Amino acid sequence: MNVSDVLSQLRAETNLSLVIFTVGLLMCRVMPVLIFSPFLGGEVVPTEVKMGVGITLAIVMFPAVSGTMGALPTTALPYIALLLKEIFIGVTLAFIVNVVFDAARVAGTLADTMAGSNNAQLYVPQLGQQVSLLSSLKVQLAVVLFLTLNGHHIVIEALADSLVAIPLDKFPQFSGGVWPFFDLMIRVFADLLAISLALAAPIMLATFLTDLALGAINRVAPQIQVFFISMAIKPLVGVIVAAIALPLLMGRFQREFVSMLASLKQALRILT
Repeated sequence: MNVSDVLSQLRAETNLSLVIFTVGLLMCRVMPVLIFSPFLGGEVVPTEVKMGVGITLAIVMFPAVSGTMGALPTTALPYIALLLKEIFIGVTLAFIVNVVFDAARVAGTLADTMAGSNNAQLYVPQLGQQVSLLSSLKVQLAVVLFLTLNGHHIVIEALADSLVAIPLDKFPQFSGGVWPFFDLMIRVFADLLAISLALAAPIMLATFLTDLALGAINRVAPQIQVFFISMAIKPLVGVIVAAIALPLLMGRFQREFVSMLASLKQALRILT
């Protein structure tokens, strides 16, 4: 083997190392969204499948970042810093994307607590935990509606856009300052409670009026055991109102998905 062959082999090995480093950075940005997003399977999807999907997305997005391979550091500390930066961006995107689904879970818990049916629990694979009946209904409805609207395509597109806004070899610049980013995160977290109350409002209002009516009956006829009667009436009222308000919930979910995607794009603008 002559010197030119050795040099060409070294160049090939160096390029392979850069490709591996680049794919590793891409996966650090993609994997948090895959791991924490209920619409991509959640806890029910095996780890091997998640890793396979993450590698596939990284390979698909690789041509968009192949031009920056030469600028990536190969030493330990700078590369670790880039890894932490990619994880930060991925977790930020996953947090914004999951707000509506977490709000659906909280809304169902609030509604079941008001209706007195929160003791009944179901295991939701997308969340990897047991939740109340209406929580399961609303989370599953949110996931199905999001997939029907091709929201997962928009999220993957947002991941690709983030590679253009914040390249792998660059750190977030926070052109408008650091505070607008934290202000956006605080507002997104606050919206979780607002969305939860909006989604649970019909059932909470109906159960409140039921309690009010039963309280009035108890004042007129104290011998009636309204407490035990309410244990049978309030869950039934909750189910009936949930069925009636289902079209309203679907419309609310669509508006919140639009708002969530707008917050996602705003976060990318702030980070640049």
